[in-house]
Amino acid sequence: MREAKFSILAFVGVMVLSVAQVSGRRETLGAVCSNATSSCKSAHQFTSYQLPFEIKEPLVFGRSYKSVPFYAVILQSVAANTATDCAHISEEQRLETQTLFADRKVFASRSSCAEELILYTNVNQQFNFLAVYAGTTKAEARQVLNKVKASNRYPQAQLRRMQVVLEFST
Repeated sequence: MREAKFSILAFVGVMVLSVAQVSGRRETLGAVCSNATSSCKSAHQFTSYQLPFEIKEPLVFGRSYKSVPFYAVILQSVAANTATDCAHISEEQRLETQTLFADRKVFASRSSCAEELILYTNVNQQFNFLAVYAGTTKAEARQVLNKVKASNRYPQAQLRRMQVVLEFST
């Protein structure tokens, strides 16, 4: 009886490994390039308003790539869809805000905008936002949030844990 249980467990283990190898769905999470003044080594060329992350392997069409989880302070948001176009925070406003955070990347979403391949998890995709990278720990993120709120510039600022996702399929 004991040998039969071991044989069944060994068979199940081999099957799980085989399925994992055949599917090729190994998910590697890339490190976020959070410093606004440093370059990011990635297989994808991120635009200035996006939060880049490392993708070390060559891109494969139809695959999604994700960053490691991190915290961001959402500074402002706007409804993503208007009657005529995709609404988002302007690059000028993002750059102006970037001057307030020399060592942290300020980024903006463009959900529902044409040809946008980047999205962010744990946010309402019906809104586009302006955010600043706040770190990998909740304690660090709270310090950034407190700094933002103390400035009185973004009174609606809120903390969010998220990931960057590259949907390499459109």
